[in-house]
Amino acid sequence: MNESDFEKKGRSLSIGFDGTCLANRRGFGRFARGILSGLVATNPGHTLEVIVDEPSKGLISLPSGVGLRTVATRRAQAESASARGNRSIGELWKMGQGVKKAGYDIFYFPSSFTYYPVWPSQKMIVTLHDTLAVDRPDLVFPTRKGRWFWWLKEHMATWNTSRLTTVSEKSRTDLARYFRMNRDQIGLLTEGVEPTFLKPIEDLPEFQSVVAKYRIPENTKYWLYVGGLSPHKNLKRMIEAFSGLPEVLGNLVIVGDFGDTFHTHLPELREAAFENGVESRVVFTGYVPDDELASIYRNAQAVVLPSLWEGFGLPAAEAMACGVPVLHSHAGSLPEVVGNAGIGFDPLDIQDMQTKWLQLAGNETLSQKLSQNGLQRSQKYRWEVAGRMLWSEFENLNVNQSKRDRRVS
Repeated sequence: MNESDFEKKGRSLSIGFDGTCLANRRGFGRFARGILSGLVATNPGHTLEVIVDEPSKGLISLPSGVGLRTVATRRAQAESASARGNRSIGELWKMGQGVKKAGYDIFYFPSSFTYYPVWPSQKMIVTLHDTLAVDRPDLVFPTRKGRWFWWLKEHMATWNTSRLTTVSEKSRTDLARYFRMNRDQIGLLTEGVEPTFLKPIEDLPEFQSVVAKYRIPENTKYWLYVGGLSPHKNLKRMIEAFSGLPEVLGNLVIVGDFGDTFHTHLPELREAAFENGVESRVVFTGYVPDDELASIYRNAQAVVLPSLWEGFGLPAAEAMACGVPVLHSHAGSLPEVVGNAGIGFDPLDIQDMQTKWLQLAGNETLSQKLSQNGLQRSQKYRWEVAGRMLWSEFENLNVNQSKRDRRVS
């Protein structure tokens, strides 16, 4: 059903949006903020309200036109849902009851990260980004308890939802396999890049001040990684591969949040740089705000993404939007997202990683071609596109559910 169909019928939906991970600085939070902005920008005339726990209320800002409802809990749900966190049953119940009392036509979870059961069940859509945490929980959670809770949460979300969505064809295939579903039972969304990454370079912070702030050596080439510092990101192998490259290639800059709520192994990465003799050429910046990150992207030789698993890989889309080639793993959705804007390698084969790295480093013509391909390809990754896709899911779910209800009655 399209927008005009709803306008003719005068049917406005009330959509609830789980905002409990909006303050998270990593992927789930970025997706939640992005898809929310996309929904607002493309709203065909429905009501949209965010529900959030009280501790998170002061940490988020909402686009105009979005309502806000808060639920009194002791802890922020994004904090207690972290790799080492432990949400209480009482607070999960409070969040679910808050949704029930609001009486939304459809409720949406932008990820299962902060999922909580809503009883009795209502029309609901949940976005599952990949199967990493259930296929390889050892790469995500440091404890068995954390692994078990996530497994339970993923399955409850799947059992209790009216419709699953995901962000790539690869993830749709993986989810269908794992949960024994047909692929057409899982809706497809996309992800997008923030407007900051689309700005002209003169509108970004002055590059010299940015590199000084993050102690990136001046007047030296650098290769860039952006993302989490978790084991599944495969950064130890990337550092080992980098150590075998000629020093003339410059430095490796690793942008990742030191205060991440997810499982990280920063000490092991620093040790890997030391053991491989490149501690002076590997720069760990910590968290970098988007405007400064865009400046760092623009001046990189390439972005290197060696992950063992990605449901989408938003840094790849950001790099392409900034006109930067992508060296990427063959794993997960990265080949699908990057397409002809990068060079792929086997993430388990350090020699293959080095070979592809040298291939790009030694060919300026190839680098420029990949940059141009990336600028073109990145145009498909916009939050407005994702917003329209999700509105379509909401409207189709409402129509299909209404048809089923009429048949039952």
